[in-house]
Amino acid sequence: MPAFNNIAIVGGTSTIGQALIKDLLATKGEFASVILLTRDPESKASKELIALGAEARKIPSDLSAESIPALAESLKGVDALVSVVGGPGIGSQEHLIHASIQAGVKRFVPSEYGIDLDLHASSIAFVGAKVPIRKLLRSPEISSKLEHTFIENGFFIDGYFSPFLNWSISAESVAVNIPGTGDVPLTVTHQSDVARFIAEVLRSDPALSRNKTLKFEGDRFTWNQARELVSKAIVPVPGVKSTFSTSYTSVEQLEKKFETAKGHEWVQLQLLLATTRGQGLLSHNHNKLFPNVKPISAKDYVAGLLA
Repeated sequence: MPAFNNIAIVGGTSTIGQALIKDLLATKGEFASVILLTRDPESKASKELIALGAEARKIPSDLSAESIPALAESLKGVDALVSVVGGPGIGSQEHLIHASIQAGVKRFVPSEYGIDLDLHASSIAFVGAKVPIRKLLRSPEISSKLEHTFIENGFFIDGYFSPFLNWSISAESVAVNIPGTGDVPLTVTHQSDVARFIAEVLRSDPALSRNKTLKFEGDRFTWNQARELVSKAIVPVPGVKSTFSTSYTSVEQLEKKFETAKGHEWVQLQLLLATTRGQGLLSHNHNKLFPNVKPISAKDYVAGLLA
């Protein structure tokens, strides 16, 4: 039996959350329970996970301070809580932490899953909400009662090759606008592989991950190398004329646009600028600690994308 017998996931209907729950349930009886903490047990995604064997526990619609008693009740008997909440819920994880302590949870994995926060969060504003959660979990008051594990994986490869990061990919045409020179490497990891790494952490000796930051890496490339991967993976279609266009936007132009950016563009430009500064590249990884995970390579992902 793993050290963590009862696992709860909040944000479990997200891409990573669903993949994690399915992985934990893949070996019948491995865990005593895999618990989906959800606002809506009747949703299609929740029902599909319940049908696979997940236990659903309803939680309040918000994760406010007033919800701590109800959250603690939902966490009774839980050994480890994995959070995969989205942007609006990041700051509210403070209340999940306090509820976890009240319920006697041993380990908390906060929703991070990105760049190295300790090195780069101060210069990337949109990830700023994650920093206070790290500080809280590291504080003597909390760390003496609740263990933590931080997970970093660079960029999601399934989000990298998207219009949000200036890629347009179809059977007829490919276009990419590359930030800067395109020669700075970055780390990319598929969301399903992030889920598999988390699952292996929960299966493994707790000492490997207790109060540590673990870095997982699917692959790494520069923008120009990514462009070449896509170019080589294109399969000609008889009778269809395909086009491939590449353009570049300088760092100076991006910084100028950022001065007046709002909403999604504000986030997008921070991500693009981060890739030009080397902030998307993990300094090293801990993949070898979890050899059961064979992450998808960038080459294989691109081949599947264009198949």
